[in-house]
Amino acid sequence: MAMPPPGPTDPDSGRINYESWQADMFAFLRGLAERHGDIVGFQLGGSPCILVNGAPEVRKLFSEHEACLRKPEFVKDSNRGHWGDGLTTLEGAAWQARRRALRPSFRAGHLTSHMAAVARCTTDMLNAWSSHPVVNLLRELRILTARIAASVVLDADIEGYGPDTGRSGILPLSEAYGEDYAGASGGDLAAPLVMIRPRALPRMDATVRIIDQRIASGEDRGDVLSEIVLARSADGDRLTREEIVGEVMQILYAGHLTIPFTLVNFWRDAAAANEIIARLVTEADDLCVNDVPKTANLSKSYCMAALKESLRLHPPAPILYREVENAFEINGLEFSRNVAVWVSPQLLHNDARYFPEPHRFAPERFMGAAATPGSIYLPFGSGRRACIGNQLALHQMTLISHLVARRLGATRWPI
Repeated sequence: MAMPPPGPTDPDSGRINYESWQADMFAFLRGLAERHGDIVGFQLGGSPCILVNGAPEVRKLFSEHEACLRKPEFVKDSNRGHWGDGLTTLEGAAWQARRRALRPSFRAGHLTSHMAAVARCTTDMLNAWSSHPVVNLLRELRILTARIAASVVLDADIEGYGPDTGRSGILPLSEAYGEDYAGASGGDLAAPLVMIRPRALPRMDATVRIIDQRIASGEDRGDVLSEIVLARSADGDRLTREEIVGEVMQILYAGHLTIPFTLVNFWRDAAAANEIIARLVTEADDLCVNDVPKTANLSKSYCMAALKESLRLHPPAPILYREVENAFEINGLEFSRNVAVWVSPQLLHNDARYFPEPHRFAPERFMGAAATPGSIYLPFGSGRRACIGNQLALHQMTLISHLVARRLGATRWPI
């Protein structure tokens, strides 16, 4: 018979844990794991939670029991915006069918064509920087992310940033940039976990117009929207208009948090060691001398290894939060229905069991065969529901960083 996970049992532990959490959330979680093991049951305020922290246990959770978990509603709301469901918010059989339908849109063969849009938009940003020596870096990177998304997903551009000649349309800056959303369990922004991220506006008239025109024409413009419109489910049906709109809204904003956050942290990490910047500049001069580098060269680059190391130190989602839909057990310990389940990439990425000298910035961890096979690495989630666009995001950020390094060099590095 399964047993409850070990953990603090003091009658007042919910309040004490909440205070410790607010003081230093990761020190609190680390302390739980050190005292009670890699599966810990605890109360946070009035909510029952389970922390899963060991690599074998996390793999079991996401490989064997993913179907028993659900995303909480406030996390789904951050992805939906004011629109319908998509891959990140569907559950069960509906999610499986959508994942199958979307997988071709993110296959490796599409990366090369998408990189041309990344290079064009990044070059435009760098040209603009030449006349503005001081910029709001996070805003610039978010606009860059929005421009690339508009091009890759809709074959469109943003008003004031690119011409409409030969494009599906032009998006207003406000529509491409979106709104910032803060959501928490039960709508209580004082709750332990608050999701803060950009999402689609209540009105996305230009985007919807492009979608409707594409559905009507059935034209294949080589973008993600064309793939979605033409995609068929296992039974041969195409997605409905409402399904297409909901999916496109989610894909457009998928990188708005991850890419700016990751690039700023990566550039700061590189700036702390002059030899790393020098190596990035030399590599960029070599790879980007004639045209957009081949994706195979980006994949093997020192820049991508350094980017992965920065993602280890600064995961965009430091806590992965799920709720138990159907009870299950791991290692004889019970996961009851409706209990919150937490996995912290921030803790795992800084655990010496998996990453020796975890606080050292060491890109060689991710160079070729040197990558530690026993490590647990979760910057884009894990299991079947890991981010479907993770390779696109990694290659996109690597190319952006190469182009920045080649243009600015070590002496004018943007951080």
